[in-house]
Amino acid sequence: MNLSKLFRPKKLAIIGGYWADFVYDENIKIGFKGEIWHINPKRSSSKKKKYYKSLADLPSIPDCVYIAVSNDLTIQLMKDISEIGAGGAVCLASRFSELNTAEGKEKTKKLIINSGKTPFLGPNCYGFINYFDKVSVWSDQVAGSQTNKGVAIICQSGTIGNTISFNHRSLPIGYIISLGNQAKISIEDTIEYALKDKRVTAIGIYAEGFTSINKLIRVLKISKEKKIPIAIVKVGRSKVASETILTHTGSLSGKESIYDALFKRMGVARCETLSELTELLKYFHTHGVISNDQISIMGPSGGDMAMLGDAAETVNLKFGKIKPQIKTALKKVNHPGVIVSNPFDMQTYNWNDPDNIEKTFKIFFKNNFSSISLMLDFPNMEKCDTDEWDAIVDKFIKVAKKYKNGSLISSLSDTMPKHIRDKCINNGISPLQGMKEALFTIKKAIEIGSIWKNESAVKNYKIKNNNKNIKTYSEFESKKFLKQIGIKTPKGIISNKIKLKKDSTKIGFPLVAKIHSNQIFHKSEHNGVITNIKNINELVSKTKKFKNQILLEKMVKDSLIEILVGIKIDDEFGPVIVIGAGGIYTELIRETKTLLLPLTKKDIQNELKNMKIGKILFGYRNQDRADINSLIKVILSLSKFAEKNINKLHEIEINPLIVCKKNKGVFAVDALIHYFEEL
Repeated sequence: MNLSKLFRPKKLAIIGGYWADFVYDENIKIGFKGEIWHINPKRSSSKKKKYYKSLADLPSIPDCVYIAVSNDLTIQLMKDISEIGAGGAVCLASRFSELNTAEGKEKTKKLIINSGKTPFLGPNCYGFINYFDKVSVWSDQVAGSQTNKGVAIICQSGTIGNTISFNHRSLPIGYIISLGNQAKISIEDTIEYALKDKRVTAIGIYAEGFTSINKLIRVLKISKEKKIPIAIVKVGRSKVASETILTHTGSLSGKESIYDALFKRMGVARCETLSELTELLKYFHTHGVISNDQISIMGPSGGDMAMLGDAAETVNLKFGKIKPQIKTALKKVNHPGVIVSNPFDMQTYNWNDPDNIEKTFKIFFKNNFSSISLMLDFPNMEKCDTDEWDAIVDKFIKVAKKYKNGSLISSLSDTMPKHIRDKCINNGISPLQGMKEALFTIKKAIEIGSIWKNESAVKNYKIKNNNKNIKTYSEFESKKFLKQIGIKTPKGIISNKIKLKKDSTKIGFPLVAKIHSNQIFHKSEHNGVITNIKNINELVSKTKKFKNQILLEKMVKDSLIEILVGIKIDDEFGPVIVIGAGGIYTELIRETKTLLLPLTKKDIQNELKNMKIGKILFGYRNQDRADINSLIKVILSLSKFAEKNINKLHEIEINPLIVCKKNKGVFAVDALIHYFEEL
């Protein structure tokens, strides 16, 4: 799909009244150099402005057509736009598929048919602003200014695009593109277009849903290859957000843990707020990603440095070590009362001596940290003189721009004035507003830098649409399948009250007795699991209330921790692995990790280390270490089994999977397999 004419038009046609006036006037204001033709059959031309009656009256074929009329008339006009061979269109009208009604869906279908090969944004769409080429096809005022290099903002919500354009953060924006219902042009298409424009330094996205996971994976891979970082706000985690989205742009939201896994795997930074998004995009614009986790922050306030140290610990940021020779050099140019550390409290002994502070900056940058920041808050410019602050920042910029890894941080978002922000941006320094957002930005830039170094593809799967009934193997049957793929289970036998004594001797005490049933999946909720039975009398007594068959199993020794391992076949992503705390800790700890395939041993090990249960698995404070190798083998075996049976299998849950001490094995002590077709 060629979107160049649409997004970089030289000839622009606008159709409509009130909203079309906005587009016309704003293009004059920002200095659009191309031709603008306003179509409105109800208006008469004047000396100041010419109006056209229809598309047929235009002097030539437009590159882009802005349509601000009713939805029915939009559908009709789209056919005319397609027939004359226009480069593309923007559809403002709403009440299409976002209504989630048969009528809305039918109108969307007609609009798509009438468009033929013509690409269009919307419907239910604000349009776009191209700051690079000074053109606005946007249903509102244009905030911001022209830039030669900048970020592309891609939004499903026009209002979000407006909000970002109104920012007081000096974010250099090249494009703001609103997509609306994505009937023809999708988020994925727009990302691909932005990646082809060499003026785009990074991409920021507000998304409510995607049209094609395969296309999304493909364009995210391109961004990684081109080293153009992407930051995204993807809404839909909460029930409230999901309900709002359904009524907003018709996107069926969900699968947020899977999206987390995808973004992490592909090196996309997920943000929760627009302030996080804009600050991170500023850093991506000036610096890109960070090569390693050895960072440094300095400032003239001990209080700031103390708060910073605490806040950095919550996001697991590491401050690098200062080399001995650098420490010695810093002591020579600073007051004896200054303690050289990282974070570095410079104090204010040299506040009135910018030349001496410059020496400190020069020495500090020689330490080769991956990121160096100066933390400084400015007074209110309307009431105070900021010359002393300006002088210090000038010295920092002078030194930092040589190394291309410097940032200026204000602890509050509104204590960095515009002239300072702009000066930083123009010199390749990132002006980060707000301590929390700044630390988030640095952390994400480090994470993405690390991911970019490691090749870790996500596989595309073709999933048949399974509308069949889901069936379930019993626990005993499920464990048979697990044994076949090399996953250990406790020795077990199906018994009944008559054969209890004989069968228990085959298993040996201590043992576990469970209800054996194809209807009862969560046996503990029905008091259907009895553990650590030591003798036959205890076994007979405690299973009196059990009906029909009883599953007897050997108790597992050397247990260190119980975890949950599951695999689900998602209709878009294919097999998805879920790992979390198991047994009684499932609800208590409430931590799970979602992993996409394919997986390597290293992938799994890294995820386990970063989980809360990782401390137990890897031997917290010199305690016994778990059998990590066996656990990883289980997860890899499950993933291969799921790939092989991708269109037969629905879900596997092992809970708990008992992980024993090192070299003692891993055992699936409870498991269920849900399936569409016999395995």
